[in-house]
Order: sequence, then C-alpha cells, then structure tokens
Amino acid sequence: MSYYAQSEIAVTDVRVHNFRSLVNVEVALNDLTVLIGANNAGKTSFLDATFAAIGSGRRALGQDDIRIAVGEAFAPKDRKVIIDLRIRPIDSTGKILDKFPVGSFWTALWGTEIAIDAVDFYEFAPIRTQLFWSPSKAEYIVERNFLKEWRAFKDWVDTPLQNNSVRATQLEPIALHLIDAKRDLDDDLRRQGSFWRRLTDDLGLEDSDISDIEAALSNINQELVNKSPVLLHLRENLSDLQNVVSADSSAIDISPVARKLRDLSKGVDISFSTTGAQSFPLSRHGMGTRSLASLLVFKAFASWRHAQATKGGDKVHTILALEEPESHLHPQAQRSLFKHIKGIAGQRIVSTHSPYFAGQAQLEDLRLFIKKGGDTVVSKLDLTQLEKIDDKRKLEECVIESRGDILFAQALVLFEGQTEEQALPIWAQEYWGASIHELGFSFARVNGTDYFPFIWLAQSLEIPWYLIADGEPQPLQSLEKALKKANLPESAKSSNIVVLPSGNNFESQLVFEGYMPEIEAAFESVSGKKGFLDGYIADNDGLSYGPNKGVRDYKSAGGRERAAIDAMKKQKTKLAKPLAHQIIGISDPARRFPSTIDNLFRIISANHSIPKS
Repeated sequence: MSYYAQSEIAVTDVRVHNFRSLVNVEVALNDLTVLIGANNAGKTSFLDATFAAIGSGRRALGQDDIRIAVGEAFAPKDRKVIIDLRIRPIDSTGKILDKFPVGSFWTALWGTEIAIDAVDFYEFAPIRTQLFWSPSKAEYIVERNFLKEWRAFKDWVDTPLQNNSVRATQLEPIALHLIDAKRDLDDDLRRQGSFWRRLTDDLGLEDSDISDIEAALSNINQELVNKSPVLLHLRENLSDLQNVVSADSSAIDISPVARKLRDLSKGVDISFSTTGAQSFPLSRHGMGTRSLASLLVFKAFASWRHAQATKGGDKVHTILALEEPESHLHPQAQRSLFKHIKGIAGQRIVSTHSPYFAGQAQLEDLRLFIKKGGDTVVSKLDLTQLEKIDDKRKLEECVIESRGDILFAQALVLFEGQTEEQALPIWAQEYWGASIHELGFSFARVNGTDYFPFIWLAQSLEIPWYLIADGEPQPLQSLEKALKKANLPESAKSSNIVVLPSGNNFESQLVFEGYMPEIEAAFESVSGKKGFLDGYIADNDGLSYGPNKGVRDYKSAGGRERAAIDAMKKQKTKLAKPLAHQIIGISDPARRFPSTIDNLFRIISANHSIPKS
C-alpha cells in the first residue's frame, strides 16, 4: 500500500468515541478509503467527526454532537467526544517511514510533540480533539492536544496527553475538505468561501496587467452605455438621485461589466455543451453535471494549492472527504467518476451507496459501516487470509465487480443455479409481503458451486449470510470444502445453511414434495401446449441419456416424475418464474412454500425479526 507522496505524510488512523452514533470506532485510512454501508450506518458521522478534528474551516463541535444512548433524554455532563488521529511520515514512493526525515517541514512544525512507539520505535504525530463540559465556564469546550502514545484500541480512550496543546499553526497545513452530497457548482460560483471563489479571487496577474485589463474593462463599459439607448435612458433618469439626496456631484455610472478584476469571479458563468448541441449555462443543466463540475473544481483547487505551497517551500496535506459522489449520475458516469477521484491530489475518504463506484475500489480500500444493537461497527477485509492469488481474483471479478450490491446488503442469500435465482425472490415476496430490495437483501447465484469468495466476503465484513444448497454429492462436497477453507463449521452444524435432503437438487425436491400438478401446469403455461408432459414422454421415452449413461425410462413406476425432472432441467430459465407463481397460488397456505424454502425463510425471519406476511 502506498500514499500520495507529495506532502510526505499520511493520516493512517482515525478513532472516534461518543460522536453521534459512533460509540467507539477505529478506521484505518489508505490513500483512497471507500466507506460503504446502509443509510444511517454512521458514514456521514465519521466524515463530520474527522472534519471537526482537522477540517479546513473546522465546524464547531457542540452539545448536539455528543452521543445520546437509548433511553436518555440528553447526554450526561461527564460524557466526552474524543477524536484521535495518527499521522505517519512517508517517503517519495508513498511508503510509510519509521522516522520523520531530519530537518523536514513536519519536524520543524511539530518538534518534540512527535511521539515514538514504545515497542517498534517508529515515529508518529498523534493528535486528540476533545469536546467536554467545563463546570467553570458552564459550557462545552473543545481542546486539542498531542498524545504521548498510540495505545491498542481496547484501551485507547484513556491515552495520556502531552502537556502542550495543539496550536492552530500546527494544524493549518493539514486540511480536510468536506464536500457533501448537496454540492452544486452553480451555487459555488456565487458563494463566498467556495473552492471556486477561493481559487479565482486572486487570478495571479501582475499589477501592471491588472491596471491594463481594468482600463480596458472601463472602456468596454463606457462604449456599451454610449451605444445603448436603454442604458443611456436609465442613466439620465438615475441622475435625479442628486435632487433627492442633495449630492454635490451628479455623476452616475452604469457598469454592465465588472470594472475591477476582483469582482469578475462574482459574475462568472460557465457554459457546457455536448457534441453537436447548443451551449447552455451550467444553471440550465441537471444536478448531475453541476455536482460533477463542483468536484472537478475542487480537483483544480487541490492541485493548485499543492503547487503554490511547494513553490513557497511549505508543505500541505490535503484530505478530501466526499459524500456520495454518485449523486445524480447515471451508472456509466459513476464508473467514470472513480478515475477522476483517484486523480485528486492528497488523501481521499469517500462514502458511497453505489455498487458501480465501490466495485472499482481495491478490496483493501473498503470499510463497511454496519449497525449492531444500535451501535456502529466498522470492518475491513484482511486479505492475508486469502491463501491463493486466484482467491483474490475471484473475489474481485466474480463478486465485487459483478455483484457490488452485496456490499450494501442487510443480509445475503446464496444458492447455486438459475432456477433459484428467478424463483426465490417470488417466494420471498409472498412470504414477507415485501420484495428482497425493500428488505435490503441480496440474493446471489454463486456461478455453479464456487461458494468460497461469497462466504469469505460476507464473513469478513460481518454481513449476515444464508445458503440453500443442492444435496447432490458433488455440489455438497464443494460446499463443505468452501466452508473448511473459510474456517467455518460443516453444513450440518451451521444453522444458516439449508441442504436439500436425500441427495435432491432444486427441481427433484419439488417433485419429491408432491408439486407435480403445479409443475405440469407451469409446463403447459410456458409451452402453450395442453398435456405437454405427455408429449415429452412420448417423444423421449427410451432415448439414451448419452454414452454409458443408460436410457430414459418414463413408463415404469415413477417414470412420470423422472420425465418431469428431465424436462425441468432443459427449461430452467423458462420454467422457474411460472412454476413459483403456480405454487404460491395454491389455495392451501401450508403448501405455498416447499419445506426447505420455508425452513430457510423461518431462519432469516428469526434472525432479522421479520414477521411472515
């Protein structure tokens, strides 16, 4: 792993205690860190907490930021908000160093406040921000101090402080810029303090050039007024101001164009057009274009700021905290946006709900925020657990890139084939009275029996997962192998796994449970032929299954059932949905769910407190 090298430092860890929903979390930061998870899982709170600690134009921490526990009307006065950051030196390749280089900008800035790890003897700068109640001042106050050490997470809150407070000048070169989901360049053009205004307030021109340009602007104004009968008429009528205010001078100037360069940025407009289309001002474009433009302006601001600091012999470490970059953008634009964010100077922390965006991130850059018992828990992937390089490839290609929605799921349900993929969501809708999407569940086919990458991902990110598996010997053997590889109990000892009995697959289990009338009705519905199964038996009875596989026998005992299973194998994709609808349409409610599916759904209902419809 490497970081953006220009600043020669990186913020490697952030810990937050008692900030809103964040009781006690630790997040390791990479060069790009992608925060994923459901709404209200704590991602925005984490961004806000980090911004409160080291943000550019830091927001004021207040009483509303202190966590209120369940059953409390307000936070007790002795509860503190604590936000710790660890900063490490990096080399020209972006790798973490053990020591800050002698004579570097950062050693001059922090001096003796730089700490040394007592075990591994590496150097780091640990900064703590605290919000707490001051009895003497009768209000909440904020203090920032350097820490003496960086303790293990289990007892980090009580880490002792150094004597010296952190001065504002020691924080200024570390600037975290928070860009929320409401970003809009059309607003930024007019808003004081926006990245656009901060970048364009000083255009970097020489004094002589400014004088020449402002003189030209005055001439343009004069010419516009002199040639416009409307403006001349306005000027003549405005001259009556002298009679009202008794002014000594009667000079009235109208400036259609700004006369001073410093005022130009206030009236700037940006036009944008696609190939072959008319150019329109940005204000007439949709929010997707305006949101993206705002982000690209920050990219320009960050690179310009780095260049200017370097020119002056200083260092700045820019961190972008970006909320939902995918807002208002179509899927292809979301994928394209990832490259632009990767190109922004400095560290980047991005929260997203987009599987298209998260699917392009490196596995080690993902941080999953989930709620457990009302508290936020943050997890990441430990890729050292993957024994083979091919395991990582399968995880990236077969799961993350193609099924990125799993990263945001409240629960994951795994199965083998196309029949389950099409039919299970129909049964789920009938069982719970809500679609799997409404429930926040992901139902995923594992591409045959390649269970391991799905199981390992869900287990690593603490996503609840369930599995319904065929009972045939080969698929069952593959499942047991995947469970063993993931260091999990065998299927018979796993309450979240349902295996079809008697060696059955999905189709043969339905026949075994007596759903032949519904199967035959589904065949006739799909084919449009009355008596479809009779015709199938007449056409195929006695034919070979293939070399050394025997012949089809549909006339002896159980032959009709064997014919139904064979016919279903040939028409899995066509038959699955009609068959599921036939079964849920049975008048007897007890027969609407095959026993193994009912068992699976009962387990999920119990674990997620979802009542049966």
